[in-house]
Amino acid sequence: MNDNRHQQQDTAAYQRVADEETPLLRSDDTAVAVAATEAETGISNNSSTRSSAEEAARRRRDELKGYVFMAVSALGFATNSACVKALAISNFPSLEIVFARSVMQLGLGLLGCLFYRINPVGPIGSGSWPVRKLLILRGAAGAFGNACFFYSVTVMTLADATVVFFTGPVFSAIFANLLLGEPYGRFDRTASAICMLGIAFVLKPTALFGPRVHDPSMMDIGSGDSSYNQLRGAAAALIGAMSGALAYCVVRKVGRSVHSMVHVVYFGFLSMIGSAAAMGAALQTKPAPRLPNTLYEWAVMGMVGTFAFFGQALLNRGLQLAPAGPGTLMRNLDVVFAFLFGITLFDEVPDWISIGGAIVIVGCTVAMGMHKWISHSRQQQ
Repeated sequence: MNDNRHQQQDTAAYQRVADEETPLLRSDDTAVAVAATEAETGISNNSSTRSSAEEAARRRRDELKGYVFMAVSALGFATNSACVKALAISNFPSLEIVFARSVMQLGLGLLGCLFYRINPVGPIGSGSWPVRKLLILRGAAGAFGNACFFYSVTVMTLADATVVFFTGPVFSAIFANLLLGEPYGRFDRTASAICMLGIAFVLKPTALFGPRVHDPSMMDIGSGDSSYNQLRGAAAALIGAMSGALAYCVVRKVGRSVHSMVHVVYFGFLSMIGSAAAMGAALQTKPAPRLPNTLYEWAVMGMVGTFAFFGQALLNRGLQLAPAGPGTLMRNLDVVFAFLFGITLFDEVPDWISIGGAIVIVGCTVAMGMHKWISHSRQQQ
């Protein structure tokens, strides 16, 4: 009887194991087992301390790699934006450029999945649908944000479009609070408000800065009014920033359970379908879609997809390794590259008001990133 009673107790203890924190041995057996293990192997609690230190060091290395990946991705995206600007000058519509990028990115993403021997669809089996819904949301949000940004590049200077688009960390902080539970306090709200002031400097509204001189570098799509182009381009860039911020936070929400190549495939596929449908519905008729006529145009069109692919892959991986707040800080390097490319390639020399607005926007996003970094570091201690 006593043996049966002990067996029933052992069975009940086994059935109570619900998660990794539940001991696999009863408390009295645990003490005996630990003592025996220490006596036989000479391993004490110092081993767990060393393991914790090694884990912390590994986590720091992963975060550093994430920052490097995101910095390199910024250069890739800036080059991609410069290619978009060059194609816009050659009278290619933004939707066609989006479609070309999508086809190239989808093809490279599928090759990447083949190379890594992973399923491009993502997790399969029971319980995978919630993750797949997040992947669809990530792809759709990223595709829409990318289309908005490409449009803004065609009607604004490269630097202005990039600066407005890179208010994304402001929206990223908001979405990270809603989706990931990250803090969004008074400091973040103040920085976000000041960031909006920086946008006003970039846009230079007529009521504050007087009539705007026509800028030949800003492509005319349906209107000769550069102020109107600037306004709708900025609106598109802001909407793109919101969509991009949502996509970044969804990547963080999915975490490391999905390979970065899968994110690229979903983004490319949904962007290809969306841009093709938009062109089919004649949502953009001026300029009309056309095939490239020269080797230069074919090369630049291909570079849009190639640089976007590597930038997107590195960005996805960087977001998975680095914290959302400090990680997005590295993307601000894209603004620096955009100014350099705009000046050297397209003769888009910014005035001091635009530079001041860019400094305000970048300064606010950097301050938010540093604030989150400090908070994150304190939590690690």
